[in-house]
Amino acid sequence: MTTRAKTSLKIVKPEVEQLEELEQVIQQAAKQTAPMVQRLATHRDRIDLAIKELESERFELISRRDLMRRQADAVEQGLNMHIEDIEATMRLYEAGINSLPAPSN
Repeated sequence: MTTRAKTSLKIVKPEVEQLEELEQVIQQAAKQTAPMVQRLATHRDRIDLAIKELESERFELISRRDLMRRQADAVEQGLNMHIEDIEATMRLYEAGINSLPAPSN
């Protein structure tokens, strides 16, 4: 197995002792759980952030829905008031017309 030396970029053949030492270092690094724990923590943080964003969006949509309901109720109440006013005016006119004596010719 050949590796490149960091300083001279020449291809050199490492000694057997160096290979064994490198293999041990690599094996020890592979046994460590810190990188996995760090990756899991990073993913957990991303998921927590996504959940918070979704909760915020949910709250905003609920607020908009409630506002729209209140506005629709206000419009309906206003229209009902106008309809009642028109009906009351019609009753006044009908009562006035009915109270007048019929024209005699």
